[in-house]
Amino acid sequence: MIEVIYNSKNSIKNTNIDNYKSANGVSLINAFDLGNNDLSVIKRKLGISTSTLRHFLDQREIPRIEKYKFHDVIIIKTVSNKKTKTLGIVKHRNYILTVCSENINIIPEKESFKSSNDLLKDILNKIIKNFSDNIDKLEEEVNYQEDVTFDEKVNNDPKPIFKLKKELIYLKKALNSNKEVISKMENMEDINIELNQMIDIENTLSSRITAIMEMYMSFTSNKLNETMKSFTVIASLLLLPMLISGIYGMNVILPMQNTEGSFFIILGIMLIFMVSMLIYFKFRKWI
Repeated sequence: MIEVIYNSKNSIKNTNIDNYKSANGVSLINAFDLGNNDLSVIKRKLGISTSTLRHFLDQREIPRIEKYKFHDVIIIKTVSNKKTKTLGIVKHRNYILTVCSENINIIPEKESFKSSNDLLKDILNKIIKNFSDNIDKLEEEVNYQEDVTFDEKVNNDPKPIFKLKKELIYLKKALNSNKEVISKMENMEDINIELNQMIDIENTLSSRITAIMEMYMSFTSNKLNETMKSFTVIASLLLLPMLISGIYGMNVILPMQNTEGSFFIILGIMLIFMVSMLIYFKFRKWI
């Protein structure tokens, strides 16, 4: 789909690419979910090569800026539904073309577009706002996982923690790449400052999620140690009774073999040993 937003008497209106005219002043051409026919239309109307447009749709494309005689090509990362997306921008004197694989929130809330430079800055500010909103959501999730882990609810699935870690890694990569691109543009100092602030917040969140992972592993290890400790105590308590019962299971003459009540005497010896071991373990604070 291709939508065109253009100036009209100090207000902005929408039209389609077929009705686009550069005489309307600065326009925003927002293209997403493109098919082969859409790519051909953009190439015919704006003169942008199909290969360049396909680069914009490649999620593995590296952010960069390329300057040409009549326009600049900018590839940058944005975020939608907690996933980073490649956004292609073509900056021309008369228009800004944005291309993405899906419809994302990048259209500035303006009554008119003064120039392509101002429009580009507004779009970048919108992208930064999307990143900021995403970071706020991630921070809420980190806070929740932190509370859950501190409560030692280690029976919960650890997958959300590792998912958060993965999202933060991709977010950091996108922010650093965007910073490198935007630093090469003129009059973008305020956006660079906001990017630096978000990178600092992301670093803090990454440190916190790493600490949560370590805490989770520590609690899991402690729980395993407690389980093994219980098994060890049980095995120790049963050690002598099993030894005695094993000896009396041998087909040889043994003490008290023919004594009346010998069975209960042997059981008593076993019980005394087990109680003594329990008292000893409690004295040593092993249980």
